[in-house]
Amino acid sequence: MAQSRVLITGFGPYPGVAENPSGWLAETLAARKSHDCNLQAHVLPTEWKAVAELTPRLHESVQPHVMIHFGVSPRAKALRIERSAHNRIASRADANGSVPDARMISPNSTMRLDTGFPVTQIAAHLRTQGTPAHSSRSCGRYLCNFLYYRSLQWAQTHGSDALFVHVPHRASEDTPFSADTLLHAAEEILRLVLDATTGPDARAAQAQNPSPSHIEELRQ
Repeated sequence: MAQSRVLITGFGPYPGVAENPSGWLAETLAARKSHDCNLQAHVLPTEWKAVAELTPRLHESVQPHVMIHFGVSPRAKALRIERSAHNRIASRADANGSVPDARMISPNSTMRLDTGFPVTQIAAHLRTQGTPAHSSRSCGRYLCNFLYYRSLQWAQTHGSDALFVHVPHRASEDTPFSADTLLHAAEEILRLVLDATTGPDARAAQAQNPSPSHIEELRQ
């Protein structure tokens, strides 16, 4: 059986976050190559137009079986394993100062998409490793949510799946996260996601009969 193709992404800086740890995390995790998969990492500009244009290109070029997206949440005190992406957009400036005109990501689509990965179990496992983590039902309305929604949309029709993880900003006060802690947690998330994946052949078969939406208990 061929190796699973995994797309890992992080974001670059944006207003209020001069150094975004999610971009470093994506690149460093890919460089480790400690898992049996074909892993590609990309750091996305924190810009509405760039994410809208680059996301479908990455989907089509990588054809991932698994997508793991990392983003930063400056207020978070723990890793947030995101269950859902919502069909909504905040009127908020990006790193280029641009503000989106639309208020919905996909006007004719469902208002919420859920990952099939077991977010509650992933968060619980990280806590047993000493890493603060919890599941979350809202990815916000900024570019993290925009990317997650687009990936879950693509996954629906391609027998794939996606997961979004918000990480704390290491420079923030009262956060116990070091670079080593973040990297270890990311490696564990990747391992758990790969374990939960049925494999390229089975997921390709699933693509022939996609469900109308991802069910959160799919693999629980």
